Amino acid sequence: MTLTIDLSTLAIVNALIVLVCGIAFLLETIIRRSDEVGRLWSMFFVGMIFALIAYIVGASQPDAWWAFAAGNGAFVCSLGLIWAGARRANSRRAFLPLVIPAGVVTVGSGLLQGPGQGYWTGAIELFTGAALFCGLSAVEFARGALRRLPSARVLSVGLGVMTVYYATRTIGFVVLGPDDPTWDAVYGAATSTLIETALTALGAMTLSSMQADRFRKTAVLDADYGTRVTIDGIVGADDFRSQAESWLLRAIRGRTTLVLLLVELADLAEVNTAFGRAAGDAAIRLTGRLALTHAPTAALVGHLTPRRFALLMELPSNDAVEGIADRIGDAVLSTPVDEQDRFRASTFRGIATTRTYGARYDDLFRAASDAVAVDKAAARALADRGGATASPAEPKLSGN
Repeated sequence: MTLTIDLSTLAIVNALIVLVCGIAFLLETIIRRSDEVGRLWSMFFVGMIFALIAYIVGASQPDAWWAFAAGNGAFVCSLGLIWAGARRANSRRAFLPLVIPAGVVTVGSGLLQGPGQGYWTGAIELFTGAALFCGLSAVEFARGALRRLPSARVLSVGLGVMTVYYATRTIGFVVLGPDDPTWDAVYGAATSTLIETALTALGAMTLSSMQADRFRKTAVLDADYGTRVTIDGIVGADDFRSQAESWLLRAIRGRTTLVLLLVELADLAEVNTAFGRAAGDAAIRLTGRLALTHAPTAALVGHLTPRRFALLMELPSNDAVEGIADRIGDAVLSTPVDEQDRFRASTFRGIATTRTYGARYDDLFRAASDAVAVDKAAARALADRGGATASPAEPKLSGN
């Protein structure tokens, strides 16, 4: 005797699994802490639930052919939200203007086909969109901050497999058609439903694990670094990146050399421990104000993390960039943090130029961060030998 499970039953089981996974992830995100990444990934589960409900409606009501189009659009958007959340977890823009139109196009193409296609309404657009966002997500989970997380690597592999599946499913649909027995056995509705259920379960486990790792890391950073402060004239991390990328595009067109200078407050954890969190926050404010004071007039100044500030400027024509960095460092070191003058703050600096590292923000930021790490190592080596604090080791940079 052969056990046969019809498509409606599979869809209902899939919807229940997605519903349980989605509710568990939503509750976990709310209980721990709701951030933009968690909200985007939570919307993935909401979209998947909507898509599966739409498929159930379409499968159970012959006249509700439009439900398949709606479900396809929600499914594509859901996969796009995984990618958008991964980009935000890597401190990149979410690119929602690409995700939402992709879903709208998928819905519209299905509606334009009209009745008669049944379950395969808008199938090519669905498969193409799914392959696109699975592939983009696989790449995003394998890069940046996420690549250090084992769960992200697992999900990247799973999404890579899904990319191949949907890409070949698209080709097979065009070449063989949904009525071909071979295509139906490998890529038919029953098989795809089981695969999508597995993807949802894998996503729920790995995304939850990633959120736990991210929140744990953020908690450590908050305790170690301090508080993000608001200073007039200094933009936040997201605004700094957005404006910096615009500057870099203009620099390419104008063949202008830009310089990224990172200024990082040293030993903030020790300050918080010895003098209290308020003293550490005061040191952060002092560093930010002095960085802004000594920055060139046309420089873009941002507060990237509680202890790190960034300055983006044109390569000076009559001054060395290290001179600007040294003036900021000297001003911070010579200015009392509080009225009691209990301690003086110090900084590490790192410099990178578009002339050397190119005009991509990520490359420039990575090079400047590496220079900060070099400055830290040099300072600690001198401290071990009883010397003074080291200054940035890059050659003098000026416009002359």
